[in-house]
Amino acid sequence: KELNFVPYGELSRKYRRTVFKHDDWVRHRAESSKIDATLSSIFYSGVARQLRPQVGAVTTVSILVLLYNYLVVYGPLQDTVLQRIAVPILPFTISIPALGLLLVFRTNAAYGRWSSSRDSWARLSRHCLNLVRMAAVFSTDTKAVDEFSRVVWLYARSVMNKLSSPAEDEEMYKEQVKEMFENSLCRETAESIVASPDRAMSCWREISKQLHSLPATDPKALIETDKSIIIVGECTSQCEKVYASPVPLIYTRHARRFLSLWTLLLPCCLITQYSTFDESWLVVPTSAVLAFFLFGVDELAMQLEEPFSILPMQVFVDEIAASRLILIDMDEPDDR
Repeated sequence: KELNFVPYGELSRKYRRTVFKHDDWVRHRAESSKIDATLSSIFYSGVARQLRPQVGAVTTVSILVLLYNYLVVYGPLQDTVLQRIAVPILPFTISIPALGLLLVFRTNAAYGRWSSSRDSWARLSRHCLNLVRMAAVFSTDTKAVDEFSRVVWLYARSVMNKLSSPAEDEEMYKEQVKEMFENSLCRETAESIVASPDRAMSCWREISKQLHSLPATDPKALIETDKSIIIVGECTSQCEKVYASPVPLIYTRHARRFLSLWTLLLPCCLITQYSTFDESWLVVPTSAVLAFFLFGVDELAMQLEEPFSILPMQVFVDEIAASRLILIDMDEPDDR
């Protein structure tokens, strides 16, 4: 509402939170060999929808160049001082390697941010579960371990909330926390964490407090378990760094200016490559296709640059919620 307009690419990000299983991989490999399905999917591709303004602008310029040259060469303007638009191909030949490097470096940087964030969430999930596992092994109080595991889940959920859009996640976050702590002894603690200005930090502190308050057969084991708390904090810090720091804007803006000017001038060059007007109409589809794929590379980098809104963080949090009960083994007696 503040922006008055939300582009399709932003709205579609929640549908890109892919989690593959065996059948998905089989289908993915099968689809890669079907060239007809691959090409036909362009017409309902999310990237194609997002690139309509850029491709439309290049197509419009190519049509205007084509009409102007026709009027100057064959039409009523042929006897005037006006000259046809024609840019030699040499500047484009010289500049395309630089443009390619800018796009490749930007895409690699964006994918590196996505990969780093995915690795951080994998480590965070594993060490959250490790905290529950170690507490269940070394503590004699199953009920206390259950309460501790809820707080561990709350930490992961609070990190997800911190890295998500408030409009999309805030209400869902509060509902899930309320459901998790509905019959819990830590309900007031959870409410104070939800009310905290930094929920993840408050919950991180609460994990440490509850871990060291667990009745344990070997207190030294809890100290060793504390290392996992340090690691989940480091993973959160890595995610916050990626979330708060985009690829340097000066690089992104320069690359986009270069790409925009290069593609807008491209029709002026392509029209010189056709010997007759009967062939020169091809400048329109050629310019549109080249603009689609070049701007598409830049769009891929933009979609990957902020990875958290396309990462399936809710799936990771749900796995922690489901696995904690298995690790605690609630059916096991307290005097084990």
